[in-house]
Amino acid sequence: MDTNKVKNNNSKPSFVSSAPTATKKKKTFTLNTKSSIIISVIVCVYFVLLAAHYLIKENSEVLFMAQSKSFFTTSCIFFKECMSLPGGLITWIASYLTQYFYEPVTGSIIIISIWTASLIISKFAFKVKSAWMAVLSIPLVCLLVGVIDTEYWIYYIKQEGHYFYGTVGYFFCMVLVFIGTLSDNKIYRPVMTAVAALTYPLFALYSLIAAVYIAIITVVEQIKAKSNIINILASPIIAVILFIVLPLICMNFIYPEMNDARTWAVGIPRFENDNIVSTHPLIPYYILYTVPILFALFIGKEKLNTTKSLLSICLTIAIGIGAFMWVSESNYTDYNYKAEMRMYRAADEQDWDKALQEMAGIPGDASRQMVLIKNIALLNKRQMGEKLFAYNNMGATPKNSYDTLHVHMVQTASPLIYFYHGKTNFAVRWCIENSVEFGYDFDNLKNLTRCAIINGEMDCAKKYLDILKTTIYYKEWAERLYPLTEKPSLLSEYHEFDSVKELHSNMGSVLDGDNGLCEMYLLNYFSNTINKDSELLQELTLNYAMIQKDIKLFWPRFFLFAREHPSMKMPRHYQEAAYLYGHLEPDNVDIRKMPFDKEVIERYQSFQQMSQSLLRTGMETPQIGEAMKQAYGDTFYWFYFFCRDVHSY
Repeated sequence: MDTNKVKNNNSKPSFVSSAPTATKKKKTFTLNTKSSIIISVIVCVYFVLLAAHYLIKENSEVLFMAQSKSFFTTSCIFFKECMSLPGGLITWIASYLTQYFYEPVTGSIIIISIWTASLIISKFAFKVKSAWMAVLSIPLVCLLVGVIDTEYWIYYIKQEGHYFYGTVGYFFCMVLVFIGTLSDNKIYRPVMTAVAALTYPLFALYSLIAAVYIAIITVVEQIKAKSNIINILASPIIAVILFIVLPLICMNFIYPEMNDARTWAVGIPRFENDNIVSTHPLIPYYILYTVPILFALFIGKEKLNTTKSLLSICLTIAIGIGAFMWVSESNYTDYNYKAEMRMYRAADEQDWDKALQEMAGIPGDASRQMVLIKNIALLNKRQMGEKLFAYNNMGATPKNSYDTLHVHMVQTASPLIYFYHGKTNFAVRWCIENSVEFGYDFDNLKNLTRCAIINGEMDCAKKYLDILKTTIYYKEWAERLYPLTEKPSLLSEYHEFDSVKELHSNMGSVLDGDNGLCEMYLLNYFSNTINKDSELLQELTLNYAMIQKDIKLFWPRFFLFAREHPSMKMPRHYQEAAYLYGHLEPDNVDIRKMPFDKEVIERYQSFQQMSQSLLRTGMETPQIGEAMKQAYGDTFYWFYFFCRDVHSY
């Protein structure tokens, strides 16, 4: 008898032995819904703060200039002009929204809100998990870079509403993708692909790429669902056909003004001038169009596992750092670039103290445009004779950091500069030429209005003011001047025109040629002009003769000024020029009996002693000038000997 067998038979049933063997669970790192939402919120807040900093704090002057160089009116004619090319609705909306950059904070809030809305819509359009929101923010970083990275192209961009165009276009693109992917019905997707493409007249390129995005999403989802080949290929075939055919149809039958070379590029900004085509500012837009394809291809609806959870966090951090570095690198930090804009606005508003304060704070050489605005400010404050050389007059040439764009003053500020010199015909000429080349803008309309008023062309002034009265921020300016168009005799009550009226009425109105060089024309014209009827013109001609460093031109204007102001103390710079020229050419004019100030004589003597002492050490002229700049840079002596090689543009 097998005792072991008996023992086993008599044993009690064991519940322990029948229980499954316990296994040690492997710990995994996953992001729950709450964590994903927190990441998405952090991404949104980070992007908003980044955009707000670089728009409002770093580029408020640029945004203001952007709106002044844009145009919008509520007239039907303007709407029809916008709709004369594909993407007309984007152009019209973008032009309208650009107006709000008049107040940079308001405009920034609007554009950042649209970017944020686009980010949220794209999340649902591409069915992306919240943890991947940083990837979705890449196109918005591209749009931010596109706004702040125009540099001096801001004066040459030919795309109306440029600073909002890409933003509005991308927003509508995401809306189309969202609507197009609401259902995965085998009929719905191809139909919505076609519908998205057919909005080409409204949204131009953005409608076509929306159709492409919808087609790619459909292909990816149908392949995952193992659908038949017809369902997989229907949407992409429709997208490809319409992408090719629609622009051709529009070019040949609907929009005769379309350029053959830009048939498929309507909506992409152009950076072209003087045979220069810059591709650098287009890089953000190419990335903007390409990155959403990756959303459809690689992100999709997949559940986040350990690896992808870690990947999303790492990508969020990497994209945040990369976005900051790219935006920071794209932010143009040249001091003169934004100082020019601040000085131009001060001159436009006749805030001469602000213009001079800006000029005094320039850390290096000012641009020639800034020097001319400084001269205008001093002329209006009647301080040219005392402070003309108290500022840096060397004149730096404005340059882009990434291309060879040559900036012409006639295309940036000459209409306003000509106006304040009383040369209204030249101001009108360049307003019209720039408007034909780059489109009408608020700045040109204001200058045309001012010139029409001074010229007594009140019908023209009324037309310009009627347009400006339809705007948001220039309506008040237009309404204030409007009474002049009905009663020109009121001009004497508008003191902002006093100096221009005096200069204009004492000069001829002949429109000769300036060869595109505003500063050189003004210097040559006024230094060769002499007038005894206008105190303002006497001061201007004398100072420009000094700037020309022409002794023969100086003396007649100096003596005229002395005769016309017998009881006035001769301004310091006029004394300095007379004392210097009297020593350089003593045989022409005897200055020994002229009542020069003691300070003028002493500074001249010390100037000569220091310059000779430095010359004996073997220093070159530029080095001597730099060494003497701090002590004598505010004198005509220093200007005459050391302010050389000034390049006008």
